[in-house]
Amino acid sequence: MKFKTPERVCWNDDASGNTFYVVAMSDTTSKWRANPKLPLEEVVYSEDILCFNKTSSGICQVASPEQLEAAFKTKDSTAIIKSILSAGQVAVKEFELEVDSQTTTAYNAASSAANVASTAATSAIEGVKGYLSSFW
Repeated sequence: MKFKTPERVCWNDDASGNTFYVVAMSDTTSKWRANPKLPLEEVVYSEDILCFNKTSSGICQVASPEQLEAAFKTKDSTAIIKSILSAGQVAVKEFELEVDSQTTTAYNAASSAANVASTAATSAIEGVKGYLSSFW
């Protein structure tokens, strides 16, 4: 069975060295480019415009209004998202899994992760209870 990751649509601002991107649903950027009247809610997962700088070791963050104004000459997120969707490069990964053999492995991994999270949450709650009881 083949799967696709969400699309990351990137636009590079050479002047600042920032890369701005939005996260779009699989196979929607090309549909939006063919029909820009499609509602953005049907294309992107959120209205967040993310940003990272080449010197930031790939750490991304939500772009600040100042960064958006400097790069796009506007703070209007809708206009910026449309601009990125129009001119940005689309990155998507496709991968294939053998569902029968992978299902058990994925289930076991998810189950283990849930157990670790549950144990960590229980420990944190006990720590908070101990901290609060020291005041009473």
